[in-house]
Amino acid sequence: MQEPYALNEKQLKSLFCSSLRSNHIRNNSLIPTSEIRIVEEAHFRNFDLLIAAVKEEPSRDDGFAHYDNICVRTQLLEDYARNQKTRIDCIRFYPIELKSDDDTLDERLPRQILHAILAFGLSILVLDKKHSMLARALGKFLPATLICYTGIDDCFEVVSSFDHVVSGGVLNLQKTTLARTLEGNSGGRAYSRLVALERIFQKMVFNQIYFENLGMTEQELEFLQMVAGLRLPLNNRKKLAKLIKESTNAKITDYL
Repeated sequence: MQEPYALNEKQLKSLFCSSLRSNHIRNNSLIPTSEIRIVEEAHFRNFDLLIAAVKEEPSRDDGFAHYDNICVRTQLLEDYARNQKTRIDCIRFYPIELKSDDDTLDERLPRQILHAILAFGLSILVLDKKHSMLARALGKFLPATLICYTGIDDCFEVVSSFDHVVSGGVLNLQKTTLARTLEGNSGGRAYSRLVALERIFQKMVFNQIYFENLGMTEQELEFLQMVAGLRLPLNNRKKLAKLIKESTNAKITDYL
């Protein structure tokens, strides 16, 4: 039997939206509370809430992570910038998954966190009071910002923060090491080319998930055409066949 004070998802969502607009989220330095647009059941219903915020012009302290994110998710940000008539580098998206005490925490949660990171570079998880008691100790180990309901009116609290924007993840190249290998200690020209190649690959992977087109600029296409015109490395099939043959004939005593 459901306890009388347990919230369902709709009630928790309503409380959180009220808390956000009233600035009743303690320790909140991540999600803006003004100039925001709240979208329910957003992004193909993959998220309970999607907060779209228009922030002030970024400062130099924001670093390059935010600009890398723009390069990878250009189409998504560009569409919203046109609708809101604002600069593309002033837009932030915050995907939010809510779990009321009426919901069950199961194997779907890691997938939902991962999907949010792949789609928008970050993830925010909002938990009801009873779930919060169990998750507080684990919050710092999750790649998500954890926000817990205090049980008092519409007051919430940020328990742990993961505010690093993931632009490329496993698609990031070891550019410095590779550039030095190609051009020695200088490696400046090689490094810049590797940065361009990395961003193109990241953009292609992201766009093929969420859009029908590749979303490449003319310069990016020209760069890929030059790469396509280069001579391929030597065919290593013979070397591979020899390696397979040698490993097949290896005796077990060779490894003792």
